[in-house]
Amino acid sequence: MRKALRSEGMVAHPLKTRAPYLRGYEFAPDVVIDVGVARGTSWLYRCFPEAQFVLVDPQPGCADAVRRKAVLAEFHFHAVAAGDKHETAKLTLPYTDRGLDMALASTKLRVDDSDRGFKRLEHLEVETKPLDDIAVGYPGRVGLSIDTEGSELEVLIGAEKTLTRCDFVVLKLPVTPRFDGAGIPSEAVSRLAVAGLEMRDVISMGAGHGKQARPRYLNMLFARWPA
Repeated sequence: MRKALRSEGMVAHPLKTRAPYLRGYEFAPDVVIDVGVARGTSWLYRCFPEAQFVLVDPQPGCADAVRRKAVLAEFHFHAVAAGDKHETAKLTLPYTDRGLDMALASTKLRVDDSDRGFKRLEHLEVETKPLDDIAVGYPGRVGLSIDTEGSELEVLIGAEKTLTRCDFVVLKLPVTPRFDGAGIPSEAVSRLAVAGLEMRDVISMGAGHGKQARPRYLNMLFARWPA
C-alpha cells in the first residue's frame, strides 16, 4: 500500500487526532478551553479526563450537541464568540443537504469556494468577548483549542494573558486566503511566539480540490520549547 501511495505522490502518516498522541507530550492542564466547539472536539476531551473543561461557542444548540455525544460528563459552557473586544457580530449559519453544518459557522465573509455546498444561510447576532475575560475564572495551567472559521487571530489578541498560562495550543491556521479580514498566518504565529509557544507539529490538515490540492488550513500544535 505504501508503494502505491508513493506512486501517486502520497505518504502515510499516523492519525494524530487521537488521545494517545497528545498524551505523549505529557501535558497536564488544569483546564482545557475549546473555542469554536460546534458539535464537540471529542478526541481532545478524551486526552485529559481529569481536567476541567470550558467550551466557548455562540451557536444555539451547541451545548446540547456536546451532551448528546456523552464524551464529557461535565463542562462549563459560554454562549459567546471569543474575540478581541466586547461587541456584537453577525454569525452566519450554513445549511447543506444534511442540515446545519455547525463546524462551518463563521463571523467572517468567505472568499474561497468552501461555500459551494451551502443550500441556504441563516444569520444571527451574537456577543463577542475576549477570552481573557472568560479564562480568568479558571485558574491553573491551560490547554487551548481554537477553531473559529476565520476569527482565530481575534481570539489570540483577546487571549494575551491566557496564552502565558497555556501548556499547549491547538490552532486552526489558514494557509490560503479563506475569509475576508482574517489576517495572515505569521500574525497568529508571532503572537503565540511572544507568549512562549512554538510550532511543534501538524496534527491534521484540510486539503483543497483538484489536481493541485494545496492545503486550506493546518491544525497546528504549539507548545513550550523544552528547556
